[in-house]
Amino acid sequence: RYTPLSRSTPISGCGCDGRPLVARRAASRRPCLFAASSLALRSLLGTETSIACLPPPRSARLGMALIRGLFDGPIDIVGDIHGESGQLQALLFRLGYDGNGVHAEGRRLVFVGDLVDRGPDSVGVVRSVRFLVEKGRAQMILGNHELNLLRGECKHGNHWFWGKTEQLCNRSPEARHPIVAPSSPSFQVLLQDDVEREAMLEFFRGQPLALEREGLRVVHAMWHPESAEKIRNFRGDVVVAYDHYKTLLDERLRTDLKDAPKDEREMAIQNEHPVTVLTAGMEVPAKEPYFAGGKMRTLERHRWWESYEGEAGLVVVGHYWRRLTGGGEDLGFEPTGPALFGADDAPAWLGPGGAVMCVDYSAGLRFEERGRGLPEGSIGTALAALRVPEMTLHFADGSPTVNVPAGPRECE
Repeated sequence: RYTPLSRSTPISGCGCDGRPLVARRAASRRPCLFAASSLALRSLLGTETSIACLPPPRSARLGMALIRGLFDGPIDIVGDIHGESGQLQALLFRLGYDGNGVHAEGRRLVFVGDLVDRGPDSVGVVRSVRFLVEKGRAQMILGNHELNLLRGECKHGNHWFWGKTEQLCNRSPEARHPIVAPSSPSFQVLLQDDVEREAMLEFFRGQPLALEREGLRVVHAMWHPESAEKIRNFRGDVVVAYDHYKTLLDERLRTDLKDAPKDEREMAIQNEHPVTVLTAGMEVPAKEPYFAGGKMRTLERHRWWESYEGEAGLVVVGHYWRRLTGGGEDLGFEPTGPALFGADDAPAWLGPGGAVMCVDYSAGLRFEERGRGLPEGSIGTALAALRVPEMTLHFADGSPTVNVPAGPRECE
């Protein structure tokens, strides 16, 4: 028997075809996600791997905390992957993990979210990370891109999830490098199977929004104590939490902010919703409108680390599009909006306390490099991992390892 995916109403097909997502309840008929024939998956996990494919039941998810304990011991915190399965495999190899995610020194992996979208193989990345998580060799937190899928929102870079193609490259008239095939879609592995689609969503629903241990927190975008406390006290999966706080915020928009300017309303939607704050950060007015993520924007991301002195310990995030300074190509436009770190963004901890590390090195922009015939990494993109407690940054493409001691930096 087929039943709708959501709790009460079907999730629409993101405006792509309008079909509800459905899945069989008969678990015995559900194929194993990791028995797929993907060459990328086989390369990482091996052909003999098999695991239990059932997600935790909904009754168990309702009791799950959305802020959970971070692994003890040595860990490697991996930045935003955005469907770059080849880069994920290369990074794990360089970090010393075998094909089953086992490290000779007992290290384990932590993923900061945004596994998916824009890259060529989000399906393979999710399969790989899910395997590692279910084997106890990795933890992950949710990013804003996983949240978009859970909410059924069709956005730039995620049409693959509904089996649809799209051309990802920015069509700015200021571009200095033309799109190689502007009338053709960008290459992405498309998810065509409703059963696997629901299983992927079930896996995401079971993941937390933040991880913490003594002196260290991992969150996708922003550690905001007030928002974190609301989430810490909430019991239920992230979809339930999102809907709960959205209902409260909708009432405020209908009353207190009914006649407020558009930007003020949009900042409230972004900055007063605790799930959104942890997964996407806060926003402030931009100095001038800009184009990013497929649309014009008048708000930009808040550089919260500039006033964070380490009162909650070290914080590791992704989300914010750092780039290696060696990338010399100029696209002629800024694909991610106003630069948040300046032109000379040397790998280092951020803020006056030197207590925030962003490990997102813009792997999610590799589609622009490929789509314009540029070498990968030519605009400073990379997939990176922070090794803790060693405090070293490692890169999938073999760029030199960088020592990044935490704490305030001495003035030069």
